[in-house]
Amino acid sequence: MLKQKDLIKERLSKVMLSDKVDGLETLLTVLKSDLRLLLRDFMTLDDDALKLELNVLDDGKYSFNITANTNRLIEVGRMINE
Repeated sequence: MLKQKDLIKERLSKVMLSDKVDGLETLLTVLKSDLRLLLRDFMTLDDDALKLELNVLDDGKYSFNITANTNRLIEVGRMINE
């Protein structure tokens, strides 16, 4: 009986992990769009210059990596005290 219980837990864990992975593509699209809007104030980005990688680890946590390649940074002005 204990083995069957462990098998059921393992299957349920895999189903839950699969559900998380299915939603990642939409999440990556939204994140990439938002990051591009944020970064364009600081650098020029070509269409393929921003790469995102999001992985679901075995323990259910996420690993998120961002790579932004640019050949030009934009100077940021100073804040003026009013």
